[in-house]
Amino acid sequence: MRKVDFADSAFRHGLHEEDFYELISGRYIKLKSQRGITGVFELLGQNLSGTYLHAIYRIIRNEERIRVFHMTEMNENQKRRFKRLLKK
Repeated sequence: MRKVDFADSAFRHGLHEEDFYELISGRYIKLKSQRGITGVFELLGQNLSGTYLHAIYRIIRNEERIRVFHMTEMNENQKRRFKRLLKK
């Protein structure tokens, strides 16, 4: 697994590093950036308490690490998309 760095902005919505690690330890959906940014990915998943989370990270080229710069609870549209994609 790559090393994970967190930008200060990742914690703006009251989430913590543990939330990210819990998200990736369970079932999640990985999507390319909805804005079309190269090397940026979005994750939809849940932490251990069942909160639906949305995280965005960038792959740092030439280094074995990623930088998480946004984490928040999913909105209703994201929850529906997540549930629909998990059924596939």
